[in-house]
Formats: sequence, structure tokens, C-alpha cells
Amino acid sequence: MIVGSPYRLLWKLAGEDAQLLQKCTKGIQLRFALSGIILILLFIAGLISYQHTFSQIFNIPKLSWLLALIFVLMIFNIYKLNLVTIAAKTNRKGIGYFVSVSCRILFMLLLGLSIIKPLETLYLQEELTIELGQLKNREIQMAQKNTANYFDVSITEQSEKINNLKEQIEEGRIKINNAKLVQLNNIKKQLINDKTTAIIKTKRLIERSPYFVRGLLLLNKKHSWTWYISIAFLTFFLLPFSLKHFTPSSSTYSKSYIELENNIILEEYESFKKQYPTLFNRITDEKITWEEHYKDPPFNQIRKTIVRSIGDEEDFLNHLYGV
Repeated sequence: MIVGSPYRLLWKLAGEDAQLLQKCTKGIQLRFALSGIILILLFIAGLISYQHTFSQIFNIPKLSWLLALIFVLMIFNIYKLNLVTIAAKTNRKGIGYFVSVSCRILFMLLLGLSIIKPLETLYLQEELTIELGQLKNREIQMAQKNTANYFDVSITEQSEKINNLKEQIEEGRIKINNAKLVQLNNIKKQLINDKTTAIIKTKRLIERSPYFVRGLLLLNKKHSWTWYISIAFLTFFLLPFSLKHFTPSSSTYSKSYIELENNIILEEYESFKKQYPTLFNRITDEKITWEEHYKDPPFNQIRKTIVRSIGDEEDFLNHLYGV
């Protein structure tokens, strides 16, 4: 394809090498262009989802867009890091590789869930609003009942004190001015006012609460079928990962990628070996060189066989006494 290929931007969004892909077949080019398109759609979905989340939590609609943009950029940088580090390899076997890929998939699934679950609340917002309203009413009634019970105990105690004091005055057992009664009545009135204020504030607080997390839990409890939507989205979310992971190792792109990667590693390794003795010569007069312990440096897959010559007792004594 020509240098100004319309796929270049999509390839870069997918974290792929555009220079190598331009020399590949059209099928491979479209494969990674599709990854770029999916990433754009996921980015938009993530922006909407996180904006809704922050708007519900902080109740600041305008600022929530900025927070959502920052958060979605952070999330998709992590996503692309996982995607880019899936290098095309011919030997995709071994427990280490399986554990590495499994951990990446699990982590990416968590990222996907953080996007789709808030979107599900948007999709069922009307129904969820009704159910949350019913839940809030139950919470308000329970909170008002507990608040009333709490104050009623103090109000009842205060009323008993007033009644007892009145009886004692009427029977002539004590002589007390009206100021004491006025004080007790004022305390009782204050408790009644506090009770009313607390009930109103409790109701207002519950009504204004977004109940975002409770809404998520309620949605998944009463509408378990939403998990089918989640599974479909997560499959779509992992599609770029699958397209990269299952790229044939025999394809032109995989071979070119491996060759380029190996050449970069070998070039950097040769540069390291040249600089290694130079750096040590600056701090010591001894000539120190890099010692190879593997037959295939720097990949270090085949270790060298170390042959040690072991002498007898006489050789040891001669070595010990310098004979």
C-alpha cells in the first residue's frame, strides 16, 4: 500500500507497527485496522460510562466530563500496554506464558466491567429510577422510624419529669417557681423541634443520594439477564486482544515483527558488551570483560555446560602448600 494509507492512524491506535503492516497482505492490514476501529468505539463507550459514573457520584455534570476523559485515557493506556506487549511469537507454550496471558485477560475483564456496568444503568435508567425510588422510600421510612424512636425516648423522659414536678407542686410537697417548669418545657419543645428537623434532613439526604452502587447491585440482582449484555461487551472488549494473539506466526507481519525485535535486541546487546569494559576501566585498571553463561545470548535459553576438573588429595595438598 502507499505511504498515505488510510489505515495508518488505525494501526497506530492499535499500537501496531505501521511501517511493517504496509508491506503485509490486505487481510493482515484489515485485521489490525479493525482493532483500531474497536478501540475508538471502546474509547467513546468508556468516556460516556465514566462521565455517568462521576456525574452520579459527585453530582457535577460539567466537571465529570473532564474527570471521565482523564480516567478513560489512563484506562486505555493500560489497555494498549497489555495489547502492545503481546508480541508475535512462534513458541506460545509454557506455564509462564499461560499465567501471564491469563492475568492480562482477567485484568482487562475488570476494566471492561468498569465500563459496561454503568452503561447498563443508563440503558435501564427509567426502570431503575422507579426501583430506586421504591428503595429510597423504604429507607426513608426506616430511617424516620429509627430517628423518631431515638427522640421519643428523650421526649417521654422529659414529659415524665414535667408531670412529676407538677404533681409534687399540686400536692404541696415542694415549693418551686414557674421558671423551672418553663425550662423543662423549653427542653421538651427543643427535642420535638430537633426530632422534626432530623426527620426532614434524613429524608432530604436519602432523596438526594444517587445510590449509584446500590443501583448497580439492584440492577444485577433483579435483572440477571444484563450479564448477557456484559458478556457480549466483554467479548467485544477483548476482540483486539484476540486479533493480536491469534495472528498466525507464519504471517508476514509476525515474521517481520520477530526479526525486527530480535535485531533491536541484538544491536542493543552488542552496544552493551562494548560499553561494559569501558565503564569498568574508568574505575579500575583491571581489564574486565562480559562473561557469557549462555550459548544464545542475549536470549539466554541454552545454558553453557560448565566442565570442572577435580583432582585427587595430592593435588589439593600441593595447591594448599604451594608446591
